[in-house]
Amino acid sequence: MIGIFDSGLGGLGIFKAIKKIIPEEDLYYFGDTANVPFGEKNNEELKDIILNGIKHLEEKGCNIIVLACNTASVLDINYFRKLSKVPIIAVVPVVKTAAGCTRNKKIALLATKATAKSHYTDYLIETFAPDCQVKKIPCPKLVTAIENDNISDKLIKTCLKKINKEDVIILGCTHYTLIKGQIQRIVGGKIQVIDSNEAVARQVLRVCTKEKLITFQKEPKYTFDSSGDKKQFNKLVKKYLED
Repeated sequence: MIGIFDSGLGGLGIFKAIKKIIPEEDLYYFGDTANVPFGEKNNEELKDIILNGIKHLEEKGCNIIVLACNTASVLDINYFRKLSKVPIIAVVPVVKTAAGCTRNKKIALLATKATAKSHYTDYLIETFAPDCQVKKIPCPKLVTAIENDNISDKLIKTCLKKINKEDVIILGCTHYTLIKGQIQRIVGGKIQVIDSNEAVARQVLRVCTKEKLITFQKEPKYTFDSSGDKKQFNKLVKKYLED
C-alpha cells in the first residue's frame, strides 16, 4: 500500500497521478488538516508534525510513503528517511524541468514562505538553473483559501502581481496544482505553468518496481484520512478528485 502525506488537500494531484500509473495498488491518503498550513511553522515544530504523519502511515501498513508537500520535503528529507521504516519519496520544485522549458531564462517559483526561503530550494536553483533568473514568490494565503474552499481569481492575481517577464511558472506547493487551470487561464498561454505530479508518480513506480512493493490488488482500496474536520475534508476531496 502506498501512503501519501500532505498538510491537507494538496497531495490529491499526486494521488491522481499515482492512481493512473499504478492502478492495481491500494492508496492511503492522510491530510494533516489539524496542522495546516505547514509553510507558516518553524522547522522544529514541522519536523515533529511530519514524523508523526510518517509514523501514522507506517502504522496503517504503508510500505512506501510520498511526502506530497514541498515544504516538508525541502525541510530535511534525509532526516525523515533515516527515521522511517519504509522508502520516502520527496516532492520538490521542478527547477530542472523549468530550466529546460524557459525560452528567456526567466522563471517564477510560487511557493510557501518556508519553501521559498529553504536552503534546499536555493541548492536546486544553483544546481539546475545557474544561468536563469528564478524569482521566488511566497503565496502564504493560497493554501488556507484552498483548504477553506474559498479560492478566487482576485486572490490568485494578487499572488501573481510580481510576475513580469517570466515565461515559466513552477508550482512549488502541491496545493497550487489543484488550481493549476485557474492560474494558467489568468496568466495566459504564453506562460507555461508546470508542476511535479507526474514526475513524482513515475518515481514512485520506479521505486515500487525495484523494491517489489506493488501488491497487484484486483480491487484496490482508496482511503482518505484526516486529522481535522473529516466531513469537510471528505467533501473537498470529492470535489477536487472530480475536477
